[in-house]
Amino acid sequence: MVKSRKGNRYKKWFFLLLAINLFYIASQLYTTPNFLNQLRKYYNQWFHAPVIPLGDYIYGFDVSEYQGIINWNSINQINEGHSAEFVIIRSTAGKDHRDRYFTSNFREAKKNGIIRGAYHYYRPNENSTSQARNYIKNVKLSPGDFPPILDIEKISKVQSIKSLKIGIKNWLSIVESHYGIKPIIYTGAHYYNDHLKGDFNDYVLWIANYNNVKTPLKNSTWSIWQFSDNGSIDGIKGPVDLNLFNGSTVDLKKYLLK
Repeated sequence: MVKSRKGNRYKKWFFLLLAINLFYIASQLYTTPNFLNQLRKYYNQWFHAPVIPLGDYIYGFDVSEYQGIINWNSINQINEGHSAEFVIIRSTAGKDHRDRYFTSNFREAKKNGIIRGAYHYYRPNENSTSQARNYIKNVKLSPGDFPPILDIEKISKVQSIKSLKIGIKNWLSIVESHYGIKPIIYTGAHYYNDHLKGDFNDYVLWIANYNNVKTPLKNSTWSIWQFSDNGSIDGIKGPVDLNLFNGSTVDLKKYLLK
């Protein structure tokens, strides 16, 4: 069958226009200071943008040494134009690890007017008292900061769940005694329902749930929701965890250190 010359002409024009558009986008990205980060943002917008829950929330993010060196002067908005008003920063992990960038991240967050918090990654196979002392040794909180935060998301290979919960309560008790305020607990929705529910009801909960749901935790009270691990923020290379606080600025200030 003989192909239409007219059809071939249209195809040539289509691919030419497509090439011009792609070249324009690439040139715009290349001239920006954060080329790779901008490229990722375009990718997220087109193919894999996190669904941002809408409501009377305050939006923020959390970081650790895995984000590398952060340009805090560029921090402004997360994904779809929501202001980044708070950040929770990993400070320590286990009995002896200090996050490589905690000092600079904690300092620069406050310098740039972002409400800050510090969390400890709990290693369930290590001594809870040693882990609490590691956090206390490395974290100096100030008025306006979040209370201490414990990140628990793994089960132990050397002890029972019952024994693990005793260790968690010990960490919380030591840290509360030192700072004079009850810590916040971070964990996943499934982990909380399977292992913690009923034993930690009097603690403020920061819950991770990346599903497109209306609430991260059914039939339980939560205050912070980590709703995505694939956000984009100017000044940070690569994916960022996104969070929201369940309330207004006035509500948030009630949680902060006085």
